[in-house]
Amino acid sequence: MVDDNNYLKNKVLNMGKTSVYFQNLEEKQHLEDEPLRKKQCKSTHRQLLPAITPSMKIRLTDEFFNQESTALATSLLGKVLVRLIDNKELVCGRIVETEAYLGLIDKACHSSHKRSARTEPMFMKPGTIYVYSIYGMYHCFNISSGGEGAAVLLRAVEPLSGFELMQQIRSQAQKKTSRILPIHQLCNGPSKLCLSFGITKELNKMDMASPTTQMWIEDWRPQPEFTTITSTRIGLSKKAGEWIDAPLRFYVNDSKSVSIIDKSKRK
Repeated sequence: MVDDNNYLKNKVLNMGKTSVYFQNLEEKQHLEDEPLRKKQCKSTHRQLLPAITPSMKIRLTDEFFNQESTALATSLLGKVLVRLIDNKELVCGRIVETEAYLGLIDKACHSSHKRSARTEPMFMKPGTIYVYSIYGMYHCFNISSGGEGAAVLLRAVEPLSGFELMQQIRSQAQKKTSRILPIHQLCNGPSKLCLSFGITKELNKMDMASPTTQMWIEDWRPQPEFTTITSTRIGLSKKAGEWIDAPLRFYVNDSKSVSIIDKSKRK
């Protein structure tokens, strides 16, 4: 009979030692007492930094994005994505769901296949936008992180302002009158996020840390406390092998804008 605990440890450690997540996992004592499950899910409670001054909004710079992908994926939760539309109107929303992709070692990551014209943004400086298309008509939005070919996929945003403009942008992108969605459904998925924020390949290779870009990320202070749920990534090809079950998706617990809730974490 296979020793479940040793199997889990060996599987995780063999998946790549460059990830902060996998480095720390070996040291967690609770693995000794935890049975093997196909999909590992954890929750961690974290408190955002207290406000220095009331209603402080800090635009994130190079230093923030230059983190290992799992660290960046969790750090992005609670931050605010802002997009300037036509140089006059803003849409913004709080990031509530991300996925980490570890680069060359990660078989689920685009850059693991080869460095190409398509994946070039993933090898550029941390904070570079990587947009790719799916199903020939939708887009997904990633931000490069520290580590060769590594990036973070933004999966969901909780809209804060510009709701009507988001609806308008969606209608224009789809070249038809889109049905009016509830606010929490405007960006509750990677493609819906791109539709509502007008994110297309035109933004590919844009530097999110540049002070002159049309889209950036801010840290709003103060912010409420929240619990981070860790689960497996979604919609991966079987070609990713054991990486399909890697616990590299992170989301804000109790947010209605999260794309898919892990039912095993519900109380």
